[in-house]
Amino acid sequence: MTAFFSSLFANEPDEDGDISFDTELTVTNETDQPVYQIQYKIWYSDPEGATFDVTDSYEDVYLSPGDQYNVSACGRANERDLQGSSILVRGIGCLARRDFQLLGEVPIPGPGESARLKTSLDLGWSSGPLVVLVSRSATDGDGDFRLEYKVLIENTSTQFLKVVTIKGQLIDAGGVEIQNDENEQEVPPETAVFFSSNFYGAKAGQLDGARAIFSLKALIPVVTFDANETTEVCEG
Repeated sequence: MTAFFSSLFANEPDEDGDISFDTELTVTNETDQPVYQIQYKIWYSDPEGATFDVTDSYEDVYLSPGDQYNVSACGRANERDLQGSSILVRGIGCLARRDFQLLGEVPIPGPGESARLKTSLDLGWSSGPLVVLVSRSATDGDGDFRLEYKVLIENTSTQFLKVVTIKGQLIDAGGVEIQNDENEQEVPPETAVFFSSNFYGAKAGQLDGARAIFSLKALIPVVTFDANETTEVCEG
């Protein structure tokens, strides 16, 4: 795929000797499918390899095949750390597609009880049985309780998944959403990650006949990029 630095500028040092870098990385989706996220890391070094700053981030996008997107980033160094005026910038990363699966729904258990949503995954990076545990504590003297959900997500692939999200929606008996919760985590390759979160603030009266709907979203790398460029620090 195509990725290049369309703009790179090292500003002149300020009164403290700090130098800011203004950077724009242009990325083109040359795959045959839409992508939903650009994951990237950009770092600034000198010709000897001393590194001054790193940006590690992502951009949520929608890029059809052939679409371009400009990623803006900035960095900083101090002139005391430089040897010469040359600054090398490198950007690596990937474009990610979106996997989505509706896991299903489960009735909200009564006080001091739990319920289980039993389903299965059919994704390239994870497949097989899946259980979402929904647990509700007994109500204390102040009328408070905990309503939490737990699930283990396994990544059987060799890819690092930067974004995997479990979303839970709490729906009352009339079909109206009470609240929702999203739990986002990184899932390394060939391992499993435990997702655990709570529905906060729901009142006991809202839970009569209520249910929880769960879904899974993951952003899966489909292609990588590597771009390099050099600039010179402006003199004051």
